[in-house]
Amino acid sequence: MKLEQLRPMLAVTDLKRTMEFYCARLGFKVEGTFGDPEPVWCQLARDGVSIMFNAPPRECVERDVPRKSKDYQIFYFNVSDVAGLHGVLRRSGLEVSDLRVMPYQMKEFDLRDPDGYWLMFAQETDEAPTVTE
Repeated sequence: MKLEQLRPMLAVTDLKRTMEFYCARLGFKVEGTFGDPEPVWCQLARDGVSIMFNAPPRECVERDVPRKSKDYQIFYFNVSDVAGLHGVLRRSGLEVSDLRVMPYQMKEFDLRDPDGYWLMFAQETDEAPTVTE
């Protein structure tokens, strides 16, 4: 038996806002929802990458998942053209970090989603590092 895919499920404070952000801003598509009349769960996908989101009561997420704790959770996406994606997202008005080349041979940038989850986008490179720590 082998593991085939990891699909994180992230708790969010506003599922509709999350779906709008990931679909309209990052190019994901809705694969499924659950809940009636308002969804309380969804699965979004882009290029074979799936993420699930659930919407527990907002006050529970705000109480139990401190924003600072999200500094230690990084969702790392390997992409085929990190510079191209960076340009597209920056031109769309998203607040993205500058591109940087890390000592571990990855060119990357990051952004935060509406709930503060840290999203990192990266591509392998043989360029010289621009970051030393």
